[in-house]
Amino acid sequence: MNRAALFVACALLGSLSTPVPADKAKSSDVLDLLEASLTAGEGVPAQVLLGQYLDHYPRTTRVVELEVLAKFYAGDYEGAADGIAELRNDPHSASALGELADVIVDTHETTKSYETFTHENFEVRYAPGGDEILVPYAVDTLRAATEALEAELGVKMVSPVRLEIYPDAESLAQVSTLSVDAIRNTGTIALCKWGRLMIASPRALMHGYPWLDTIAHEYVHLLLTKASLDRAPVWLQEGLAKFLETRWRQDEPSLRNDPASNQLLYDAVQAEELLDFDQLHPSIALLPTQEAASLAFAQVSSFIEMYYQEYGREGIQQALYLVGEGEDARRALAGVAGVSWKSLEARWKKALSKVPKPPPARLIPRYLRGEATEQDELAGVELDRARNYLRLGDLLWTRSRPAAASVEYGKAHKAAPGDPVVASRYARSAIAGGRPKEAIGPLMLTLERYPTHAPALSSLATALFRTSRFDLAKRAANQAIALNPFDPQPHCILSRLSVPQAQHEQTLCSRLGGMRE
Repeated sequence: MNRAALFVACALLGSLSTPVPADKAKSSDVLDLLEASLTAGEGVPAQVLLGQYLDHYPRTTRVVELEVLAKFYAGDYEGAADGIAELRNDPHSASALGELADVIVDTHETTKSYETFTHENFEVRYAPGGDEILVPYAVDTLRAATEALEAELGVKMVSPVRLEIYPDAESLAQVSTLSVDAIRNTGTIALCKWGRLMIASPRALMHGYPWLDTIAHEYVHLLLTKASLDRAPVWLQEGLAKFLETRWRQDEPSLRNDPASNQLLYDAVQAEELLDFDQLHPSIALLPTQEAASLAFAQVSSFIEMYYQEYGREGIQQALYLVGEGEDARRALAGVAGVSWKSLEARWKKALSKVPKPPPARLIPRYLRGEATEQDELAGVELDRARNYLRLGDLLWTRSRPAAASVEYGKAHKAAPGDPVVASRYARSAIAGGRPKEAIGPLMLTLERYPTHAPALSSLATALFRTSRFDLAKRAANQAIALNPFDPQPHCILSRLSVPQAQHEQTLCSRLGGMRE
């Protein structure tokens, strides 16, 4: 398998009528092209090559296996599952597909009732029902990510980019090699494998997650699979994906503002407990805790940030080319930099040691929906006194006594002004009590340290709207939707503002059970 074979395989798709002449290509040559295409995550060129192969050569067991893989990578799960049945029914077959055969069959069973939306070179598959509202946002993200990320990485996908959205963690586990425990332990809710992007719906988690950036993150992985011929190690893959995941919505790449991860990284540097990059193999999703996963992402993305600042996208592209040619990733990056890996790593660690202590921020766990309630969030509130006030406030709130609840939430906020759960509860009660202006300060403080806390963003959008700060309200509402699009309130706010999609937002506001402001 080599880069030249990949270029030939993908070039074939540009002219589907141009075959590989039988008298100029041995059967092994065509199969090499086919395998190179699959290695690069390109299912459609693989199908074209397979068809041309079968015009001239017999359909052996190995060819059936490649036929299964080509269909699977191209999204024909029914055809791929039929191929698995054929292999299993052949007493002379000793299929090399192993556990992947079960994944293929499970993928077909899980997704056979899914809806499909196709636009340009994008395909979004989703379970019928509520996840339909995600499709327009997902397509807009894919379009922007295509332009931005292909420029950054210097590679373009030929096959349609397929995104699959699964309604819960169990469905994601069913179609992948992840277990529900791994998803729960590390907060992993997406992956890119077998030529497609796979994410859990934001409704799979209690308060959603940065699902649009996650789509872009997985798209980076898809492009890296092709750019490196799937030879980039996990730490390089994840470092680039994390660093570039926000590039689709800004002109230049930069790391997301994530104070909690910065705190973990700072503490690890001070304690000399940084993870070795090789500890991330075979997957960050297999690390033991969400804290370990967050630290791993913070480490590798900070390294890539340093490298990109010094050597730019050209340096990244050159290193990826070398990795695709079989060069060790450390040696490739160091070679482009003109220094040894030891020197490059030391430079990064020295820069980390000079980072000032960040404002304190704790990692907020990702709770799977149905496995936690607002009461479970109280366990993360560090101050006992604040936690006790919150419990009383929650009791009053559930008994429809918002004014009395607001008093208790106010006491909790005074005791722990920097806690996101406390601030969100306090703001919610202040807004309900007709005091939106009082909510803005605590919410702004919270979002400085917890910028992806969806309840705080939703409440901030409401408070800003009710105080007639409409431009800021629109921005906060859009940010909230990028985290939890199933919260009706941001949609209801946008439906009252001068935005092109106001009518659509009104539809979503009503559909999700919200009330117009």
